[in-house]
Amino acid sequence: MSLLLKCVLFCLVIAPAFSEELRPIDRVVVIVGEGVITESELNNEMSLARNNIESSGSSMPDLNYLRQQVLERMITRKALQDLADSTGIRVSDNEVRRALQRLAQQQNLSMADYISVVEKNGMSTYELRESILTETKILKLRRREVEAKLIVNESESESYLKKLNDTPTSDESLVAHILISIPENATSEELEAAENRVNEATSKVDDGVDFRQVAAELSDASDALEGGVMGWRDASNLPDLFLDALKIIRIGQRSEVLRSPNGFHVLYLLDKRGVDAQIIVQQTLARHILFRVDRAVSEDDALIKARDVRNRILIGGEDFEILAEAVSDDPSAAKGGVLGWLMTGETVPEFERALNILNVGELSEPVRTQYGYHVIEVLDRRDSDVSNERQRSVARQAILQQKLEFRFEEWVRRVRDTTFIKYVN
Repeated sequence: MSLLLKCVLFCLVIAPAFSEELRPIDRVVVIVGEGVITESELNNEMSLARNNIESSGSSMPDLNYLRQQVLERMITRKALQDLADSTGIRVSDNEVRRALQRLAQQQNLSMADYISVVEKNGMSTYELRESILTETKILKLRRREVEAKLIVNESESESYLKKLNDTPTSDESLVAHILISIPENATSEELEAAENRVNEATSKVDDGVDFRQVAAELSDASDALEGGVMGWRDASNLPDLFLDALKIIRIGQRSEVLRSPNGFHVLYLLDKRGVDAQIIVQQTLARHILFRVDRAVSEDDALIKARDVRNRILIGGEDFEILAEAVSDDPSAAKGGVLGWLMTGETVPEFERALNILNVGELSEPVRTQYGYHVIEVLDRRDSDVSNERQRSVARQAILQQKLEFRFEEWVRRVRDTTFIKYVN
């Protein structure tokens, strides 16, 4: 082949590449640990945040503030995800699929319809699955690092119940809040900066700017982009600091600036409603055998074990109690798998749903929860006046929730403080 012909062929090969429009390289915005957040990732998150705010009916915050809030949330999420990965937390495809099913059920949609709605809002199926994967990892990390270490003692429950009984109203409040966090061992300059930010927030609210818009712009809380809305809370689900502040404000008013170990808070009362206490509840007496899924036991192996033990009971006629004592990975094994009388909300959602559709004496198919695979049997059901038990259960859950909200924010701040973070340009 002549040199001229070779040159012609070379030009024909490279010509299409030069004819295409040049595309800029994706720019790194922040370095987080050993990973990065890019401009395109930030723009995608910005688009999703704007869609969510518009669909919620809230006022759109200033885009510069919104961009900063979205970026800070992405940094926190990236830091937590890296910590989960580095400490061995894994999420299976089945867990992602079940989480997707739950999201669809919450919207009363089929999975196909739910994915279609998500795609119309600008998120691809791949991005949705990746988001679920990340959030599930973070949830597992939170349970291990924060929730598992929370303890409620008897004196705390007694004190809580006394406060609840002394409260003359059973109203619930729809509350939004702004948190301006203060670093541990804050310097005078950091404290002054936080004070300036909380003053800016209260000034905007007082000037008539939508509280939820201000929260989306300035709050450091994890729910900032949702307008800081905490949802409906009664006296049992609010710390004393918040409860005392809400007693003296009316619907549509903000509180004074409150100070806690986490930082400065501003509350806003969106609405109030009355509630009736339920006294008669249905209880279910149940037992189960659990096969945990962890580093040593795979998803498939645990499922095989659960199916095998179910067949040994149903077909082989083996005794549930004896098998539970021998093979169950749950502390209830010592009691033959018996969990006692259960009320609504005392077990994880997947377990409770399976429990609710079983008849007395019926054995479930293997049920997957965050703990592993369960084989469940309903022993009995009853309607019971459980005022005292219910009050103590409510007290314990409320105290745990209060502690969780405080400790989680504190723990997240510590994770961020120990993560290498560098803003690029």
